[in-house]
Amino acid sequence: MILSTTLPDSAGAFIDFFSGGTMSDNTPGSQGGSPYGQNQPQYGEQSGSPYGQNQPQYGEQSGSPYEQQGTSPYGGQGTSPYGQQNPPGAPTDNPGRVLGIVGFILAIFIAPVGLVISIIAFVKSRKAGMGNGLALAGSIIGALFTILGVLGAIVLGAFFTELAQQLTEACEGLPSGTPVTIEGQPVDCP
Repeated sequence: MILSTTLPDSAGAFIDFFSGGTMSDNTPGSQGGSPYGQNQPQYGEQSGSPYGQNQPQYGEQSGSPYEQQGTSPYGGQGTSPYGQQNPPGAPTDNPGRVLGIVGFILAIFIAPVGLVISIIAFVKSRKAGMGNGLALAGSIIGALFTILGVLGAIVLGAFFTELAQQLTEACEGLPSGTPVTIEGQPVDCP
């Protein structure tokens, strides 16, 4: 029993084969040429370039002046690891980058030290002609926290000075260890 349907050649051959019929020869080589309209060379044969250009064999130089390796069009030698050319005299990395990161972190925890390191990193980056946002942020945060720390120290110093003065006045003429009351709190005289 042979099915008669309008299916593509490959599907029809599939159905004919399993229904007891013979499989038609639908291979590309049996129809007298390449399925792409060109005669393809066999494996190992060489053919001319389809674009009319002589292509170099593996390992040969193409002769193009733009494909020279190891030289820079700017006159310098060397390339970056990503294949991009480095102009001569241009630094490849920001010299104050690491110090900027360290200064930013220290500006949060130890403000005066972070302020100094951030300023050094910012100056190094400026001399190299680069920006350094973390060094700038570390300088600002370090300056603010240093000012707040100094103001806090002044306020605490004034408070403890006043407290010590009240304790001295309350204990004047009393023996050591005598309990006195200062601002509602019992304290022993020194």
